Amino acid sequence: MPQATNSPSVVYILGGIAAIFLVVLIVFGLVNTFIEFSSELKLLNCEIRRTEGRERKYWIRKRRRLWLSLLPFVKY
Repeated sequence: MPQATNSPSVVYILGGIAAIFLVVLIVFGLVNTFIEFSSELKLLNCEIRRTEGRERKYWIRKRRRLWLSLLPFVKY
């Protein structure tokens, strides 16, 4: 009857692989969020430079809300 050889080490290896996979997913999500945030910020800054008066104030408020959206409890 064969015995399991080094079964705790197999558990550690599988746990390490799962941890690495989780870290890669988190990093991918953060990079994706940063890219979306950056493109939206560029758009808002272009609109702020293009406009003036009341419309400029509107775009400045949108940019402020975008920055606040980095907080987890504020929606954009």
